[in-house]
Amino acid sequence: MSRIQWVTNRNMRTSTGEFTKAPHRLGALTMTVVLITMALVASGQIEGVCTGATEEKVLVIAMSSDVQTMDPAKTSAMYGPASMIYETLITRDLNGDYADGLAVDWNLNRDDPDHPTFEIELREGVTFHDGTPFNTEAVRDIINYYAQDDSWVQYQFWSIYGCQNKTGWPDAGIWCKDDYNMVLNLTWADVSLQFALSNLYSSMMSPNALEEDGLAIYGTPSGQVVGTGPFMLEEWVPGDHVTLVKNPDYDWGFSWYENKGPAKIDRIIYRIIADQNTRLAGFESGIIDVLQQLTPVKIEEYMSNPEMTVLTGPGQGLYYLEFNCLKDPWTNASLRRAFGYVMDRAQILDVVWQGVGQEGVNYLPPILPESTGIPSMYNFSLDLDTALDLFLDAGYDDLNGDGWLENVYGDLTLDLWTTNKGEDIMMGEVLATQFEAFGVHVMLTPYSETQLLDEAREGNHDAILFWYSWPRAEILDWHLGTWAVGGSNTAWYIDPVFDNYVTNWTYAETEDEYLENTTAGHIRLLTQGPWAPVLYWSQIFALNNRVTGWDVNPFGQEVVFNVVDVDILTEGTEAPTLSITSPAEGAVLSVPTVVVTGVTDPNVTLAVNGLLVAVGASGEFELTVALVNGTNLITATATDDDAATTVSVNVTYIDPVPGLMEQISQLQDDLEDALDDLDDAQSELEERNDTIGSLESTRTLLLVAVVACGVLLAAMGVAFLRVRKNTGPPSS
Repeated sequence: MSRIQWVTNRNMRTSTGEFTKAPHRLGALTMTVVLITMALVASGQIEGVCTGATEEKVLVIAMSSDVQTMDPAKTSAMYGPASMIYETLITRDLNGDYADGLAVDWNLNRDDPDHPTFEIELREGVTFHDGTPFNTEAVRDIINYYAQDDSWVQYQFWSIYGCQNKTGWPDAGIWCKDDYNMVLNLTWADVSLQFALSNLYSSMMSPNALEEDGLAIYGTPSGQVVGTGPFMLEEWVPGDHVTLVKNPDYDWGFSWYENKGPAKIDRIIYRIIADQNTRLAGFESGIIDVLQQLTPVKIEEYMSNPEMTVLTGPGQGLYYLEFNCLKDPWTNASLRRAFGYVMDRAQILDVVWQGVGQEGVNYLPPILPESTGIPSMYNFSLDLDTALDLFLDAGYDDLNGDGWLENVYGDLTLDLWTTNKGEDIMMGEVLATQFEAFGVHVMLTPYSETQLLDEAREGNHDAILFWYSWPRAEILDWHLGTWAVGGSNTAWYIDPVFDNYVTNWTYAETEDEYLENTTAGHIRLLTQGPWAPVLYWSQIFALNNRVTGWDVNPFGQEVVFNVVDVDILTEGTEAPTLSITSPAEGAVLSVPTVVVTGVTDPNVTLAVNGLLVAVGASGEFELTVALVNGTNLITATATDDDAATTVSVNVTYIDPVPGLMEQISQLQDDLEDALDDLDDAQSELEERNDTIGSLESTRTLLLVAVVACGVLLAAMGVAFLRVRKNTGPPSS
């Protein structure tokens, strides 16, 4: 569960606790807002929102980077507009479970082990935006396209045409039984195929549009982007915006959608705004409705603003420190691993991310069994003793007593690169401080993301702070497989042992076989340390409170979510009732969790500290919230189709552990003192016993001597008497 630590920013608060903006920044932000507004109005994209001239509902979403292509076979980024245009055969619902999509049923059939099949039943009545029927022939054509050698995602479909036909089945391939039933004859019983068909890299595109445009044009601003989703592409201006309009014919919403028909939003505008301050200014002015992956420095401010909602949820990836494994001295696995035990990840979360996220202990997010199944002995944590042992094993020690680690060639220095994003630079600064405190010189250099990756692909770096987003173990092969060295493998990590585990899990035919090999491969990487895990990032959305129905899918932005349920509230509507009944305002607690209970209207969407909460039939709700030491703000927001209500309470958690530890420490000291006194008394007693023993020995010797003397005198007396008797009396 995500947690929020509220940290007072003295530069941003007045004495009453209200947020203010520094005067010298206000003018710049105001000008930025004016410029954004003028641009949007001039393009006619927010006329209905600003002037009320129409009742069209327009949702404006800010994106930090441009959209390069919306062809899933040619891009590594499919979130954003593509996720509204395309749909997949299988989906992941808001619990992360596999659910129906454009397919209503599917089955991996192993009845004949030499001829495994994947059977699919398609949803009827679906059409592409260009009118092309959605049927088995369309699905076959698109999978064939993805399976091409130059496709970004061909590996997802190897079991159909495969790089290795393990069964030798000549009929391997895709067979259409009728318009809505098809069979994939597989070269092995691929347990990963269900996942492959659930992510946006297997999105169903119109085969007619693909054929009309040609492979070079489709999915670009000059070509078509045609799916079956609830929104259609209207306009795409590179570097500026992408505009979508709702699909009026959409009536095949999936089982876990509340709204099965056309979207409630009429138009979605994705604004491409690279500058972070400009994005924030647009959101704070109300021109931007949704910020994706909010910068952490704004979490506290926005959570405390009743006109805004911050939603957080588990992410699907990791921030990590990646070493150049072919560059000295980082060729040494012990040296690389040592850094994973120097990191104080709790400090990074608190200082940089305001408590949102989790400490990174291995290379895969904790939503995956490939992560949770790793034995604890292989996971990383703050452990300075282990770090020191690993540095010593790598040949580094404070040889001259100056506080810095060195070997015979000189001091240990790490040239650490980050992107120029604010949070990445902040994390780099915290890491640099931690490493230097342990004795490592650090040079911190920020780059643009493009330049950083280009330099890393050339092998010019020592280490980079980077991240990934993907909810399955094959991401490790993508970043650390030998085949990808100098490409996606910017660690320049070459390891045939790991590659063998990848081969085994790629061709796994059971979940147990897959999990066994992904776990073993993961452990292999952890023992070699090409990465030092930093933290598992969380998804962080900031919403204007007029936006309702937005959900956080635990498998990230690169999966479909129920966008058809998203709506924009109109003014003058009645807000739902909401109250927090427990804990009470100002409560002081000595346990690290609290059960938040309350009452609201039934059928509202409720979020507590950004987490979605189920509401009972009578409006009751309950959620256990993790607390941090100090003051905690608990915020609940109830949203219905008309309005939203937000209430908050403050509670204080006083961690009893430090006091108990202090008492235990004092008791340990007292016990050690008592044991020392006992040792002293015992030593003194032993000395006294030794003295007594010596005296007793002396007395015994004296007694023996006295007795001996007495015996001797007696013997002499007897001898004398005998002499007298034998010689008679003396003569007179």
